[in-house]
Amino acid sequence: MNDIPAIAEHNRRVVEHFLAGTHAPDLSGLSVIDETVDPSIRGYGFPGGLDPVDLESYKQFFRVFRGAFGNMTFKLHSLVADAHHVAARFEVHVDHVAPFAGIQPDGRRVVFEGMALYGMKDGRIVRTWLQIDQLSLLQQIGAVPVARAA
Repeated sequence: MNDIPAIAEHNRRVVEHFLAGTHAPDLSGLSVIDETVDPSIRGYGFPGGLDPVDLESYKQFFRVFRGAFGNMTFKLHSLVADAHHVAARFEVHVDHVAPFAGIQPDGRRVVFEGMALYGMKDGRIVRTWLQIDQLSLLQQIGAVPVARAA
């Protein structure tokens, strides 16, 4: 595939498939990761210090996060691709159902936005740079106090 627009479109479809599987309301399996992510995957900026260093730790992040936050609603606002990267901007709604960051759950609905940049090689995800609104997430679950105006 030497056609850059075709490569970019393929990369966009791969990430779209990845996001649809990993952010489905019920995370019933992680086979989508095996289909779309390269074994050499590295991740940066993941909440809870859970930066993946291989395929298994990438899957483990989703197990841990989805174990702590259930009933996910995922809205993809934007997806932009080129021959080497795919950028996604999204919004997540989840219920805090199990401990996360040392905070016990209270069932509260949590909403946060984020962006991810996926590095692509040979039609697979090899890098993920994740930037979510961690402060908002941690404030909503009570891990960080919310500043009050004086």
